[in-house]
Amino acid sequence: MKKILFLCLASSALFLIFTHPALIAAGCARGLDLWYTSVLPSLLPFMILSGLLVHTGLFHILNRSYAHVLKKIFHISESGCYVVLTGFLCGFPMGAKVTADLVKSGHVSSEEGRYLLGFCNNVSPAFFLNYLCAAGLGCAEPPWGLFLLFYSLPVLYGILSRPFFHFSSDQEKKEQAVLHRPDFPMLDACIMDSFTTVTRLGGYIILFTIIAQFLNLLRIPEPAQIFLSALLEVSSGIDRICSAKGFSTVWKSVFACACAAFGGLCICAQTQSVLSESPLSVRDWLKGRLITLPAVLLLTYLYLSAAPVLRGYW
Repeated sequence: MKKILFLCLASSALFLIFTHPALIAAGCARGLDLWYTSVLPSLLPFMILSGLLVHTGLFHILNRSYAHVLKKIFHISESGCYVVLTGFLCGFPMGAKVTADLVKSGHVSSEEGRYLLGFCNNVSPAFFLNYLCAAGLGCAEPPWGLFLLFYSLPVLYGILSRPFFHFSSDQEKKEQAVLHRPDFPMLDACIMDSFTTVTRLGGYIILFTIIAQFLNLLRIPEPAQIFLSALLEVSSGIDRICSAKGFSTVWKSVFACACAAFGGLCICAQTQSVLSESPLSVRDWLKGRLITLPAVLLLTYLYLSAAPVLRGYW
């Protein structure tokens, strides 16, 4: 049955490639531009640097400035605090990538990795403020209230879900490991691993951007097209939501935040890709997204409905 389904999908894709080459080219160009101008310059340096920090153990030195706070909030190991930092600051899918690296290297247990994966793989603050708020919603100034609400929800999920995961926050099996001096073979390995990962991510971005282009061929209502676009890829979804004419500013903001919180199937595929060589599963990340998504919809709507809209920002 699976072979028949795959054959049907492959045949349909081949048919669309020959019958709609311009649409394929437009989707490929948009996905490639998104990868080359946004994903590659923003993620590749962080991936290389993070790989060096993990392989040398130098991230323990970085942890000293903030780990004592995060350990008290989430009851996690010192190494797990590095996942929280990268997962909230660096954007999709760096949180999942760092979690997988630390689990494979033995710094973090598989159970702690599953816990961290549920809330430490989010859109970056730069994407939220610049792409969603400024470019998408046209906010004249950063909406700090909305920003704090958006990022407080995964933090709350992490706190509330902690009792369901059983691991020791005092685990020190590699906390006191000897630091390794960085050398050229290590640097070369980190660069190759980072390029391999970011190239795979580019492939997924191009693929899902092409699929999103075919939504224009469907004769369905605009809300359904917007929903499917947001389900597929976060950037295309936010673009469609913010350019829709039938939604008020409040509803555009609510749906755009929900789209950013979920990430779309493209981010899901990217997350699965960076987890493929680790014992972790994308299901733990997806479960966290699906649990926090209704809270994002409800609380964002309540907040924006209660707060007056003043000149495009809250």
